[in-house]
Amino acid sequence: MGAKINLDEEFIVNEYLNGKSSLMLEKELNVSKFTILKILNNYQVIKKRDRCKSLNIVENEDKYITYRTCPNCGEKIKVSSNNKSITCRNYFNAVNKQSLCKKCGIESQKGEGNPFYGKKHSDESKQKISNSRVGKATGERNSMANPKWRQKVSINLKKKWDNGDMEHARKIMSDKLKETRKLDKIKSIIRSKKEDEIILEIQNLGYDVIPSLRIETKICDVYIPKLNLIIEYNGDYWHCNPKKYKPDYYHQVKQATAKELWEYDKNKIDLIKKSGYNLEIVWESDLKSDPTIINKLIKKYDK
Repeated sequence: MGAKINLDEEFIVNEYLNGKSSLMLEKELNVSKFTILKILNNYQVIKKRDRCKSLNIVENEDKYITYRTCPNCGEKIKVSSNNKSITCRNYFNAVNKQSLCKKCGIESQKGEGNPFYGKKHSDESKQKISNSRVGKATGERNSMANPKWRQKVSINLKKKWDNGDMEHARKIMSDKLKETRKLDKIKSIIRSKKEDEIILEIQNLGYDVIPSLRIETKICDVYIPKLNLIIEYNGDYWHCNPKKYKPDYYHQVKQATAKELWEYDKNKIDLIKKSGYNLEIVWESDLKSDPTIINKLIKKYDK
């Protein structure tokens, strides 16, 4: 093999031939990588860098792609770059570090696995974080301020809904909302001033009232248990009174057409009736023209 190898060099060569890299030897022996490589080169034992040949790297358009396996769940993880050598390097770096897939990585950092578990930011750190966020992602700096990106996001979401990709997520959100309401975790419901006036008027007539009654995911304005009657008060503007608005009128605040708002209200009405309740709709303009309308509705059902 050439000149006689002293003990240190023999150890380095043997360790290298047994699988340790020059970088690992550099750290273990606390010597420069140049020194390690010089010894290995003197005895002609440096391996050719052919590790990339062992990978199935596929070229797809402008990307070089290969796959590695998550050491925890066994799922395939894509490794890609526009440079073949970088794809190779990233693959082996991830394998050597035993990097997890995104899902397993998130799971591993929950609870005590989170390096910040049990810790709190100091007031000074909070202030630094707050200062660092000032002006970021606001106004024109927000990507969604660009109509092009808003339209792109909207199109992609519509495609996902049409394809059924969002159905599972929708069900999860719906179930969580139902559970939240069931457990009464929603502490307050916003009511209009006019609704409060209607409730007070009914109470003054001697009836118990349940405001903001929940029926599945819908909130009903006023419920009178004795009459099994629900009264829905519809503001002309907020519900686009058909006597005043055309179907194609676009509600700027609710970001929907009058026709879409009517469809939503119809679904709510159908749910209330299907659930076995009596129902009356009181429009804002009707109440203004006839202040006794609530009293008349009460007499209609209290026979």
